[in-house]
Amino acid sequence: MPLGSLADIITALTAIFALLAAIAGARHARQLFGVEARRDEAAAARERQSQASKVFAWVASRMGEETTYGVVVVNSSKQAIYDVEVRVTDARANARHPIALTILPPGAYYLGESSEAYGWEFASRLRSFDDEIRPVTKSKKRRILGMSFRDSSNLVWTRDDEGALNPA
Repeated sequence: MPLGSLADIITALTAIFALLAAIAGARHARQLFGVEARRDEAAAARERQSQASKVFAWVASRMGEETTYGVVVVNSSKQAIYDVEVRVTDARANARHPIALTILPPGAYYLGESSEAYGWEFASRLRSFDDEIRPVTKSKKRRILGMSFRDSSNLVWTRDDEGALNPA
């Protein structure tokens, strides 16, 4: 076998192995890119939800001379939220007139049930009450059916009756 032929065979084999190594490297790079893309997507989703995840509501009882019921709406973010609607049931599990707030600044607010036209008292800071305000945790009838609101990034969010947060 002539020496040139052996060198040509070795060169050809080296080129084939280089091609296979390049293909394997490309596949590995594509997998890494996919992992990084999913990580970036998850981080972006967390960032989009950062304000919304700090907004929630629960049914509460105000322990004064007589016990009254209402709802605590919390915005523990650092910015206001808008177009807040909270759907609530009464003592007979019937849907009440929804709470509708144009804006909710940061903080925790109590809205008592009312027989007036809107069905709710004005929102008052939770810490402004001398009476104890307790969460209603065992009632199957008095509960939050859901809520919706718009965050400061103009994204609309909903929470269902189990508290799950979802983009609208």
